[in-house]
Order: sequence, then C-alpha cells, then structure tokens
Amino acid sequence: MNDLGQLLHGARDEIAEATGPIDERELTRVRGTVRRARIQRHTFESVGAAACAGVLGLGAWSLTSSDSSTPVDPATRSATNGPTSAPSPTTDATTEPTTEPTTAADDGPAVRAAQIDDATVLARLSAPRTGERWFDEAIEASDALDALFTADELANGPDYQLTLVGDREASAIYALSFPGVQEDSVAWGARVELYEIDEDGPRAIVCPSARTTDACASDFSSSKAVEDRDTFYDTLTLPASLALGDGWALSTEATRAEANRVGGMSLPAAGSGERLEDVATFGPLTVARRDVVSNLDGLRSSSYVVRTPFGSMIPVADADVPGLDYLDITWDDGVDRSTRGADGDWANYAQAPAVGTCSTAQFSVENSHDAAQWRTAGRTADGRDVVVPAPGNPLAAAVHDWQLENSGTIDPDSGDTLTGLDAGYRFATTDDFLAAQSLYGVQGPGGEWHLQLRPEATNIVWECA
Repeated sequence: MNDLGQLLHGARDEIAEATGPIDERELTRVRGTVRRARIQRHTFESVGAAACAGVLGLGAWSLTSSDSSTPVDPATRSATNGPTSAPSPTTDATTEPTTEPTTAADDGPAVRAAQIDDATVLARLSAPRTGERWFDEAIEASDALDALFTADELANGPDYQLTLVGDREASAIYALSFPGVQEDSVAWGARVELYEIDEDGPRAIVCPSARTTDACASDFSSSKAVEDRDTFYDTLTLPASLALGDGWALSTEATRAEANRVGGMSLPAAGSGERLEDVATFGPLTVARRDVVSNLDGLRSSSYVVRTPFGSMIPVADADVPGLDYLDITWDDGVDRSTRGADGDWANYAQAPAVGTCSTAQFSVENSHDAAQWRTAGRTADGRDVVVPAPGNPLAAAVHDWQLENSGTIDPDSGDTLTGLDAGYRFATTDDFLAAQSLYGVQGPGGEWHLQLRPEATNIVWECA
C-alpha cells in the first residue's frame, strides 16, 4: 500500500471539491485523524482505497459540520449497483473484509420489492447487489461517537458502544449498541442500530431489508443522524423460511414484521450463563440456538436467533417456531383446549418448561429422552405429532413441582407475600397438571423432542423484573 501521507495528498482534491478550500493546516488535521484511525483499525492496510475513502469522508464531514449543518437528504442518494464483494464464510476472526469480487445474484438494479422468493434471497445473501462488505470482527470505534451525539449527550447519556462493522462504497458502516445484559438477553437487551457515515454525515439505517413489506425500526438514538429509509442490504434480508433439516424449518414472517427486531440485539454478555450454538448457515446469516440456564437438571432450554454478519442476533419470534402454537393442537381425546387460560400477549405461545414465566426460552430438550415415558396424544395444525407424558413420568412431576413451588405474588390489599396455590397457581397436583395437557412435546430437527409448557401452567410472578 502507498504511504499514508501520499494517499492523503492524493485525496486532497477530492476533499476540497466536497468541502471547499482546505489549507495545509486542515489537511494535517485530516491526516492526524486518519492516522489515529489507522492505528486503531489496522485493517485499512489491506482493504485499500475503498475503506480509506470511508474514513476520509468521516474526517472531511467532521471538519466542516456543526450542529446547525444540514446533511444531504438520504432520499436523494442513488441505489448501489456497482461491483460487489461477497461476505466471508469463514469463522476465523480477522479485521479484513472480503475483497474477492463476485457476480451479483441478478443483473437488475439494486431496488426493493414487496415480495422476493427465497431462492433469490439466498442467492443474494452470498452475492449481494448492494455493495456492502462486513468485517469478520467488529472494531471498537468510540472515537466516532461524536459524529452521532453532542458532547452533552455523551457526558450525560447512556453508555453507548460503537463499532465499525463494514463499508459500502464511500460509506463506513457502524453498529451502535449498549452493554450486554446478564439476565435474559432477549427479554432485557437493547436493539442494535446501524448507521452509515460518509462525507454528507451520519444516516440511521432503519429499513435494512430488501423487502418493502418487512418492518422498519421505529426510532433511533442519534441526535445528529438523519433517518435513511432508502439504504438496504441484501445480506441483511431474511429468507421467508430457514430450513434446519429433516423437513423442519423456522418461518420468519412474524420476526420480519416486528420493528424492535430490526438490526437485531446485542449478543449475551460474557459470564451471563447464555451461550450460542450455530445450527445452520445461510450466506452471512447463521441460525443459532441461544441456551439459557435451566432450573431443572437434565434439561437444556433454548430459543432460536439469527446471527447477523455485524455481530448482533435477531430473536426468532415465537409465532415462527413450529410447535409453540398450543391453541392450534388437535387432541386425540376430542377435548377442545383452544381457549387461553392466561391473560396477556406473553400467553399467546407456549414456552420452555424448565424455566420460569419471565424467560424467553422457547423449548427444553431432555439430555436423555425415553420414548416409553411419552405417548402420542394429538397433532399440530401443520401435521406434527404431539406427545405428552405417560403416567408416572418423573419429568412431568418435576416440572409441575418447580412451577408450583416457585409461584409467588403480593396481596394487593394486605401487602403479604403469597406463594404456591395461594398465589394463584392453577394445578394442585401433577395429575391435574397432566389432565390439562400442560406439558407436551413436538419433534424438532435432528429427531430431538422440543418440550413446551402451556402458559397457564407456568409459575405465577408479581412482575418480571
């Protein structure tokens, strides 16, 4: 690579054209900014002029902008349909984006569509039309926070975390997040926000999907960024179906419709007890199981997430996971159990039986499944067998007892703490628990049985906090 000083002098005319006359003193400031960035993110020695242009754009914008300046309206930006680079499939940590050229999935312009078939989505995941390149390892970029926030906001606001995650033409792509949480990262974690910064200033990317029917983020944190509803990425467009093998697939319909899932959430904090296990890869997207701490021995409790190429995770909505719609099960005994026994949106779908009501785990799997301890008792709406515990199944008793014993609330009149049945738990005995078909299982990928619990059988809590 050429000497940094030569590159900067070579770019001087370009900077001058974008910002007006710039003297040697100001160029020195740009050089210093870029040199510090180069030390911090040494990847630019290998990514070449494209990445350097992104930093130069940020430096030039920073030099000429003020709180009163007005960035260019993102609606005036043209769509990218130039040469593209494929995301790297490797899992080895590196700070270099993939630079090998690829052929785009089709020859059409990079425009959105209301409907896109999965074959096209999958092809574009590996060969995007939209020009983005993602670093295999995000790079700490707190020095660029002042491009998004005022000094007062940084001094008195939340603990923002900013990382450089990729580039697209002359724009640098940043991810803004908050520290990971120690308890249930899906329930309590914050949404990760995407920004592009170029010579026109920062833009909040609120509609990253190539589908016009997918949700856009409803807000963003930066006070300096303008909302950009036009920029999108083929590599962040979810297929409608995510096949995990054995004829078993996750839908993404409900997931794509939720604004609070746009961009994903921060990964679990180190030491939180949660861990991610990759299950299937779709270009730069990876479906993973997010394991949480189970409250019962011998059970692994999990939910599904989609890992993005910039280090966030998109929780798969309960409605998109086969078997969780307990109200649509047809039972062999002819009893209609399609009426909800618990109130609130949290009770729309079943949950993992080895955790409490406040957990977002979607299913539990036994360490050792004994088919003799289970019997077929019904079918889901999409034709999957549903099994329930056979009489004497020790796991059923353990689940019931834990949920009963861990039920507690506060009497609103006396302020006394109430527990168990006094707190309102519905099932006094394991037989009552089983008669309501509270615990059931549906076979998942790899032949394992996903065990689920109806919401009215989960423990009573005063509040989830």
